[in-house]
Amino acid sequence: MITKLTYDGDCVFVHAGDTTQKTTSAFTRGSIVLDALAHTATFAKLPPVAIPEDIPLEAGKTLNFQLVAPDGELRSQKRSGELVANEKQPGVLHIGGTAQSPRLFPAEEGWGNAVYKYRAYFGHPGLNLDEQIPEWLQNSIKRQKEYWNHLAWLCREARRKCSPTATEEVIKFVQETILPEIDAFNDSLGVSKQKMKHPAKLKIEEPGVDGLWKFAGELRGRIEKGRQVPDGLLDKVVAFAEQFKPDYTPLNEFIKNFQEIAEKEAAALNLRRFEIRPLMAAFKAALNRRKTTKMAWSEGWPMIKYHDSPRSGDWGLHYYFNKAGVSSSLLETEEGVPGLTFGPPLNPADTNHKNLAFEHGGKTLREAEISILGDNKERWVFRFGVLQSRSLPPNSHIKEWQLLFKDGALWLCLILELQRPVPEPTALAAGLDVGWRRTEEGIRFGTLYEPSSWTVRELIIDLQQSPRDHKDRVPFRIDMGPAKWNRGRDRTCKQNRILLALFPEWQKHGIIPNPLEVRVALQTRRDYLNNRTKILLCKQLGEATPGWLDRAGRKGLLALKEQFKDNPGTQEILNEWEKNDDQIGTLSAAYNARLTAHLEYDQMQVALDVCGYLREKGITRLIVETNFLAKVAQKHDNEDPVSLKRSQKYRQFAAVGKFVQFLKDACSKCGILVDTHINVNITRICQYCNHLNPATEKEVFQCEGCHRLIKQDHNTAVNLSRFGTNVKLAEMALNAGREPQEDSETPEVRAEDI
Repeated sequence: MITKLTYDGDCVFVHAGDTTQKTTSAFTRGSIVLDALAHTATFAKLPPVAIPEDIPLEAGKTLNFQLVAPDGELRSQKRSGELVANEKQPGVLHIGGTAQSPRLFPAEEGWGNAVYKYRAYFGHPGLNLDEQIPEWLQNSIKRQKEYWNHLAWLCREARRKCSPTATEEVIKFVQETILPEIDAFNDSLGVSKQKMKHPAKLKIEEPGVDGLWKFAGELRGRIEKGRQVPDGLLDKVVAFAEQFKPDYTPLNEFIKNFQEIAEKEAAALNLRRFEIRPLMAAFKAALNRRKTTKMAWSEGWPMIKYHDSPRSGDWGLHYYFNKAGVSSSLLETEEGVPGLTFGPPLNPADTNHKNLAFEHGGKTLREAEISILGDNKERWVFRFGVLQSRSLPPNSHIKEWQLLFKDGALWLCLILELQRPVPEPTALAAGLDVGWRRTEEGIRFGTLYEPSSWTVRELIIDLQQSPRDHKDRVPFRIDMGPAKWNRGRDRTCKQNRILLALFPEWQKHGIIPNPLEVRVALQTRRDYLNNRTKILLCKQLGEATPGWLDRAGRKGLLALKEQFKDNPGTQEILNEWEKNDDQIGTLSAAYNARLTAHLEYDQMQVALDVCGYLREKGITRLIVETNFLAKVAQKHDNEDPVSLKRSQKYRQFAAVGKFVQFLKDACSKCGILVDTHINVNITRICQYCNHLNPATEKEVFQCEGCHRLIKQDHNTAVNLSRFGTNVKLAEMALNAGREPQEDSETPEVRAEDI
C-alpha cells in the first residue's frame, strides 16, 4: 500500500509501504483521484492518503510522480498526467489510468485459450522410470497440504467469529428443549405420517443460529400445509434465535482480503509460485461455488484435510509463463519449454499399449521431465510418462503447464493459446430442431436442415445392433445398441457382471440389450423387490400393518424397520430386502456412471461432426430453438397425454441440454455462429404454404392449406432456417391467429428433397 506523499515543488514522491505487484500496478497503471476538499489522494483501489498542502490542485495542471521504496530508495517507476475536473463532483480532480498494452494475439482475430489434457503415469512398460516420487516433490505435497489447512482453519475461525453466541448454548437448547419436545410429540401421535424428524442442521457437531432459523422455517412450512407441530415450539425457537444478531464482518473481511491472507500464509510456509497457484485457485473456487449454488451457512466451506478425508492426497504443480507464452513446437525439440521437456515417441511394441502410432495425429507414449530451480539453486527433477492422445496444434503458444494428481490418477494439462477460424456469417443459415422422439432405430435427439443443398439429416441415438460395414451406418449417430458377448470381453468385465446379476440365465454368446432396456430392467427389478417385501410384511404384521405401507418407498421401509425393531420376523424380511436393494442400487450407480461417460463422449463427437459437415457445405451460421427444455417442463402436468409423459424418460436418457452445450462449444472452435430462435408456431407453420396448422402430437401430419404430408421435426428444422434469415417470416410467426403470406425471397423447398 501507499503510506504518504511528499512534494518538492517539481515532483510528487509516492512512498510505498511494500513493493508488491498490487502496489506497483496501482501506481503505474491505476487512476489517481485527488480530492481537494478532503485533501486525500487515491491510487486505483488502494486506501487514500493525505495530500501535502503545497501541491497545486488546478484543472489542466500537470503533475509528475515518482515511486519511493519503503527504505527510501527511489524506484524506477515514474508517471505524469494532467489533472481533469469532475463535473459531477466539485473539488475532485483525477488522472486517468493508463491503458494496457495491446495484445499480441487479439480475440478479434480468433485467438483464444484451450486445454490439452493428457494421461500421465508414474511408471509404464517401455519407460525407464523410477516410479518413486522424489523427496523434493514429497516435501512440496506436504507443504501444499499444510497451506490448505492453514487457509481452511482461518476461514473456519472467521465463520465462528460471526456467531454472537457460544456453540454450547445452542447445543444445550437443542438437547434440552427441541429434541425432547419432538420426541414427546411423536409419541403422542402413535403410528402416523405426521411425525417429525430431528432437525439435521442442529444435530451436527457445531450447530449455529442459522440452523435454528432453518428449523423455524421447517415448522412454518408444516403449519402452512396444515400439518401438526409441537405446541409452542415455534415461538420458543424464534425467541431464542432472536436474542442473537450475527455479525458477518469477520467473514466478509476474510473473503475480501483473501489474496493478501493467502500470500502471507504462503510466505510463512516458504511455498513456491508453482505450489501456490493450484491451491489458491481451488480455494477460491470453493468460496465462489457457495454463491452460485446458494448453499446453507453450514455447508460448502473448504474443509481441513485429514489423512482419511476425501481427496486429501490430491496435489498439483502449476508452472505459469509470465509473458505471452512460448511456441508449442518447442516441446518437439530437446530444448522443450521452461520447466518441461518431452522425449521422442516410443515404439508401440515396447509399451504393451494398444492403439499407439508414430504418424502425426496418432496416440504416442513419451517420457516427460520436469526440471525446476530449487531453493538452493539446485535442480528439482521429476520424470514420468505421458500418453499424448492428440498432437499440439501448429502456431499455438503454451502459456502454462499443470501436473495434477486427482482421485488416484496423474494428469498433465497444457494451457494453449491458439487461433480458431473467425466466424463470417453466410446469407444461408442451417436449422437444428432439438427433441427426444422415440423411433424404430432409437431416440432422435436432433434434426438438422442444411439449406445450400436442401438436405435434412437426423441425429440419432441408435439402440439397434450396428451394421458390420461402416458404410451402412448413418452419419450423426451415437451407437448404443446391443453388442456381441464375445467381442473382446469376458465375465470379469464390469458391464457384464452387472448384466449377469440382472439376468443369470444369459448365455455367453447371447446379445446384450441396449442401455435403455438395461435401465428399465434395473428399475423393474428394484420395484419387484419392493412389492414382494410389502406383501411379506402384510402377512407378517397382520392388523398392525400401517395404512401407508402400500405407498411407501425406500425411506418408508427403513422407517418401518426402526418402528418394529423388536419384531424378529419383520427384521428378517427387511434385512433381506435392504441387502438386495443395496445391491441393485450399487449396480445402477455403476452402470449409469459408465453410460453417462459414454454418452457425453459421443455427443461431443457428433457435435464436431455437425460442425465439420456445415463447414464443408459453406454454412457458418446455425439457428437453434431456444428454451426448449423450459417450455416443455412448463407444459407437463397431470392432464397431459400419456405419450407426452412417457417421453420424459427419453428426454432424460438423451440429455439434449448437454448436447446443445457441446454443440455451442464446438461451433465456437470451428468458426460457426450459433443464434437462437424462439419457438413461436414454427412447428405448426407449413414450410410450403405458411399455413398455421393446429397443434398435434403426430410425427407426420397433413397440412390443411396445401394438403401435403409433413414430418413435424423436419418442418421445424426448415422453419428455423427460414425464420432465422427472414425477418418478415419471423414477424408473421408471432401472430398465431393469422395465416402468414408467401414470401417470394424464401427459396422453395421441394417435398422430394425432404
